[in-house]
Amino acid sequence: MCNIKVLDCTLRDGGYVNNWNFGSDSVKFIVSKLQLANVEYMEVGFLADCVNTESKTLFFSIDDVCASLPEDIDYSKIVVMFKLGKFSLNNLPNAAYSKIKNIRLIFKKHEVDLGISTAKKLISKGYKVFVNPTFCANYTNQEFLKLLAQVNEISPFAFSVVDSTGALDEAHTMQIFKVCNSSLEKNIALCFHFHNNLQLSFSNAKQVFKNLNTREMIIDSTIFGIGRGAGNLQTEILAQYLNNNFNKNYDISCLYEILNQVIAPIYKKSPWGFTIPYYLSAKNSCHPYYAKFLSKYNNLTYSQINCILQSIPVNYKNIYNEKVIATLFSSMMK
Repeated sequence: MCNIKVLDCTLRDGGYVNNWNFGSDSVKFIVSKLQLANVEYMEVGFLADCVNTESKTLFFSIDDVCASLPEDIDYSKIVVMFKLGKFSLNNLPNAAYSKIKNIRLIFKKHEVDLGISTAKKLISKGYKVFVNPTFCANYTNQEFLKLLAQVNEISPFAFSVVDSTGALDEAHTMQIFKVCNSSLEKNIALCFHFHNNLQLSFSNAKQVFKNLNTREMIIDSTIFGIGRGAGNLQTEILAQYLNNNFNKNYDISCLYEILNQVIAPIYKKSPWGFTIPYYLSAKNSCHPYYAKFLSKYNNLTYSQINCILQSIPVNYKNIYNEKVIATLFSSMMK
């Protein structure tokens, strides 16, 4: 039996493109079609301490999330995410009183201890928790092993390898996979979230598939790769590959309907995908927003962009700071 599952995060990660303003009808349409396509998990947005509107996939409460979904939805497939410090656990009921049981918690490298303790609280509330540390490629081996040991102590549902800068290649992907597979308790699912800065997201996923074992594997993707910067692994390509090679039964036509009706019009207004600046941000292990900032200036050569990215102080590479990049840009243009 194939132990690979797809987690589509179009409505969450794709929101970086359109400020999560998908519209209530489109949200219901996307979720309905993903369910009909037999996609196992659907991440429908962020929980956030904000004023909720019907048009956005930013939600103040679980009730707000449920109100945005089709009536016939299978709630076991629904996933929501929140960033550490951006949502109060006081607004989250125990899972026994929540239709939604799957929560992904995202936190940065300097927040590991608080992230783990927060994940533990979520587990105590009865949720299936995905632990999602960002910028996984930038941990040292010792730091990463320590993180995995902490994850084992709380035993969440899943641990996610998040390639925030899009810098992973096949060799580094396999290195991380082997460390995770040998270090994590076998009952913890392993998830990968690839970005496409190096045009390697699909190739990296296939490397993972070559080394399948009894552990449950979950791969993140979005329709047409919608996401900030270079975008993500494409759900329709991933699903077709799994149909052809692992006897999965995803209905690809439903995914194309989402692409045609909702995602293609967004792409026309705000395109995403491979560019040299995003490629260079990955090669320099920098936050993609630095590439976005520099892409505004057509008078910059790619060599100059690379030089600026190389000059970003190490402690700011993964934490976007507009003042830092603006200063480096001004220095370059003098």
